[in-house]
Amino acid sequence: MGPVSLLLKYQKLSNWKGDLAKMTHLQAGLSPETIEKARLELNENPDVLHQDIQQVRDMIITRPDIGFLRTDDAFILRFLRARKFHQADAFRLLAQYFQYRQLNLDMFKNFKADDPGIKRALIDGFPGVLENRDHYGRKILLLFAANWDQRIPSQTSSVPSCCHWKSSLKIQSSR
Repeated sequence: MGPVSLLLKYQKLSNWKGDLAKMTHLQAGLSPETIEKARLELNENPDVLHQDIQQVRDMIITRPDIGFLRTDDAFILRFLRARKFHQADAFRLLAQYFQYRQLNLDMFKNFKADDPGIKRALIDGFPGVLENRDHYGRKILLLFAANWDQRIPSQTSSVPSCCHWKSSLKIQSSR
């Protein structure tokens, strides 16, 4: 991309003010304020949103060792938003997500939010997310081990599942 096209792209981005006519189906339901915040804080641009998603999707062939079970636009968009639209970082996170699930199949066999062990762990205050972010702008997940009742075996076996479930929710809600 040459200097002229970079300048045009910058002008295009800086002039976009959340015009609802340019909104994609992936941003439907978001308020104009949220769309503007995503543009400013996450570098989300509705004009190139599908191109960004496709760039991440195109990287999937570089990892034939991982079974990417979901590659739909909405799912990939979660990872792009979590990594402020840096495609390589978003792909790395997507690959780690599916690789972890692939390496821990037994943990995800009956992986449901209504699992009594997961419910118990969440009720006991496990895990938590700090309001402030780290110096890279990432959310910080806290585990409250003091609240665990070690006499309940289902709770300790659900700890890794609960961590993964909670981090999945954070990825989904990182709009």
